[in-house]
Amino acid sequence: MNRFQPAVRQHLNSTRLLSVIAALVVLAACGGGTSSTGGLGSGPLLVGVLAPFSGADASFGPRYLAGCYAAALSINGAGGVGGRQVSCQQFDTRGEPADAVPAANAMISSNSNLMGVVGCTSDEASTVVPILDRSHIPMTCMTGQSEFNKTTFKYFHRLVPPDSFDAYAMIGSALFGPGHAPYKNIALVFGDDIGSQTFVGPAVAALNKLGVNIAINQAIHLGASSYRTEVQKMLLTHPDVILTETIGSAGTYLGEVKQLNGGKMIPFIGTSATIDPVWFKQVVTAIGLPDFEANYTAVDLALSLQGPGYDEFVTQLTAADSKYSGSQALTYKGKSPTVHLYDGIILDALAMVAANSSDPTVYNPKIFDIANGVPGATVVNTFKDGVAELKAGKSIRYVGAAGENNFNQWNNSQQGYNLVTMDKNGNEVVIGQLTQAQTQQIIDAGGNA
Repeated sequence: MNRFQPAVRQHLNSTRLLSVIAALVVLAACGGGTSSTGGLGSGPLLVGVLAPFSGADASFGPRYLAGCYAAALSINGAGGVGGRQVSCQQFDTRGEPADAVPAANAMISSNSNLMGVVGCTSDEASTVVPILDRSHIPMTCMTGQSEFNKTTFKYFHRLVPPDSFDAYAMIGSALFGPGHAPYKNIALVFGDDIGSQTFVGPAVAALNKLGVNIAINQAIHLGASSYRTEVQKMLLTHPDVILTETIGSAGTYLGEVKQLNGGKMIPFIGTSATIDPVWFKQVVTAIGLPDFEANYTAVDLALSLQGPGYDEFVTQLTAADSKYSGSQALTYKGKSPTVHLYDGIILDALAMVAANSSDPTVYNPKIFDIANGVPGATVVNTFKDGVAELKAGKSIRYVGAAGENNFNQWNNSQQGYNLVTMDKNGNEVVIGQLTQAQTQQIIDAGGNA
């Protein structure tokens, strides 16, 4: 037997080695990064754009992807993350929670080089955020659901307000907006999808407490070929204004409003999601540009759309149009989701450099520090400048394309609101702002904590 012992020992050692290698592979895949031992590692990095690219909310995905393209170009043009080049890949959730789960799992299992994820809208956030968090993948999400207002997910980041605040801003526009007397009889017309319906509860609560009449509350099924029955019911209530988000179906619904109302439009106020070139084209085609310009307003985050951070964003968004065939990235210039997700990716990249690690468990806490700043931090506006200051041994605060971010303990960052419309080319035009007192009055009425 002794002559067989070396062979047996060699076999056992080989088996143990293979087991260790397999365990390390599993740990790396679960960690969402390529290094757990310190250092930035090597090889390409990936940002996953996890969002609807088909279905009723298919217009969401492209605006997020445009922000990723611009961020990748900005990072790569400055030498990458420790020399590692960043790319973007879309993962289609179809705007459905059930479809989003396999999309998220496939993204994670096939890409061990994920540095972060953007997207995760209200359509699918409830199902994908826990998956991403368990996998230690930093995410910048566009969900407005109130369940994330005081979230315990460590890898979740939100640079936009919850949908309840959008709803309150729309009511503020109806009551305090320029160019009209306060509207007193308000119709709520929202899609029956999860993302659209998150606006309705807060709006109803606030309007009831403020003593404003709700003419009708309609949840319309997105994608229908006609809404004549729903429009006729709505018109019987004689609303002064329509508050709405019906992505993909707004042209059909509003076109029939004009047709069934004797050629006359009713003023309509949209969510920030309606400030979109695809939505603009659909509605203008249905009701005509003059009626659109005379009746449409929306609410948007109070972005300054100026300064060196925004200039860098526009430069890279312009470059994305030529680099990525048919991307039409520049059509999303000035659109808050595109701007905010761009900033989210830059924050991820700067956090990796600051931590000198590609392990998300190490660099994720740095996102908070770089967004909010620590005492004595140097303000930077671009990835390139941030890396230079970090290499000089300084702490930094990133004030990017969208301006300052101020995360609370639940990784939520919020700003004020602009009242806006769009010009004949679909460009956003600011027509007013809600004061803090006006906004707070409606928030208090809605009972939002």
